[in-house]
Order: sequence, then structure tokens, then C-alpha cells
Amino acid sequence: MSAVEGTAYLTFLSQTPTSSVLICKREEKRRDEKSRASCCPPLFKSSQSKSNHSAVTMERVQHMTKSAIRRASQIEVNPQAKRNLQELFVNFTLILICLLLIYIIVLLSS
Repeated sequence: MSAVEGTAYLTFLSQTPTSSVLICKREEKRRDEKSRASCCPPLFKSSQSKSNHSAVTMERVQHMTKSAIRRASQIEVNPQAKRNLQELFVNFTLILICLLLIYIIVLLSS
């Protein structure tokens, strides 16, 4: 634990806020801003960077989607839970079909 973190820890234990708490919070905010600036490119500076930014964003989205699909495909589901979800989906679909039929009958009768 660094001296700043130790100071922050000790002053957070006290009931009244002190100047060291405010300094630590400022340092933490600066650190967050620096890390945010390093991980996220600045928003649109020019038209060329705008198109480059959207291309980078699309690559990030594709990467996140692929990794999410990869993780989801590795999840093992209890067979009983899987059967319950399938029955739930079938029941939901049947209810939607019935509601659609009722809507069509009401439209035709009026």
C-alpha cells in the first residue's frame, strides 16, 4: 500500500472529510481520466478520423460479439433447465399465435 492509499484509508475512517481525502479523490479522478484517455480514442477530430473511428468501433463490436458467442457456447446447461426453457419458448410461441388469431378474428368481424 502506498503512502497516498494509506492516507486515504486512514482519513476515510474519520467522520469528517479532510483535505487529504479531497486530494486523494482528485488524484483518483485524474488517474481515471488518464486511463480512459489511453483506452478510448478521442472523439471525432476530423472527417478522416471520423471514418477511422467508426472502423475501429466496428472492429471492437465484432470482437466483443465473437468473444461473447464463444463464451456463451461454452456454458453447460442443466438438461432439466434446458427442457424447461424449451417448454417455456413453445408456450410463449403458442400464446403469440393465439393472440394473433384473436386479433385477426376481431378485425374480420368488425
